[in-house]
Amino acid sequence: MSEAFLKAQEYVWGQLRKGTPRVAIQENMPEFEANGFLVNRVYFLDKPIIGMAGNMNVKLDRSFIALARKFAKLRNLEAEVVGNGIFLKRDGGVVAWLREDFFGADEPGLFEELGREVYGLHSSRERKVKDCLAESFLKLLADSRSGVRFIAFMFFLSLIAAALAAPFATLPPQVPRWSILLIVPMTVTLLLYAAKLYSKFRRIL
Repeated sequence: MSEAFLKAQEYVWGQLRKGTPRVAIQENMPEFEANGFLVNRVYFLDKPIIGMAGNMNVKLDRSFIALARKFAKLRNLEAEVVGNGIFLKRDGGVVAWLREDFFGADEPGLFEELGREVYGLHSSRERKVKDCLAESFLKLLADSRSGVRFIAFMFFLSLIAAALAAPFATLPPQVPRWSILLIVPMTVTLLLYAAKLYSKFRRIL
């Protein structure tokens, strides 16, 4: 994600050195792509805020604002909600801008962290790794012998976990505590068995 940002940042600073008006840079900002990410917008606030514009699949609601404030607090930044966006500030100056249709920052590290932790974006390489892991898991379950062994192993593992957690679990008065030893392992087993059936069905197709 930061690779595309660096390309855009180099372009913006190059245009500023040439004396290009900021309004012209903002209106004629080209697109910069790297690892499946697109950086295509710049706003000139306290510093050039460079970022990604488009449908970010987020809503500026309470949960999003809380997430942004938590993100800011962990980095000693201030989060200020203004209109339809959130400004992240350091020493009174804006270093990032978060909206439903845009997010950007003044430097690549902060931009990448915003994309990952606030907007849930991942590079094409990371998506491929996750897809491979999921595919390997489904192949393991689809295999008759390995799948049964794995499900049996998870059954006993969840049984041990349930036994350790039972003394500390909060249950309704009418539910006996020992029922955890049945509920947890059976739930895990049924979910894994459903995944096994799904993986077999995918293989047939």
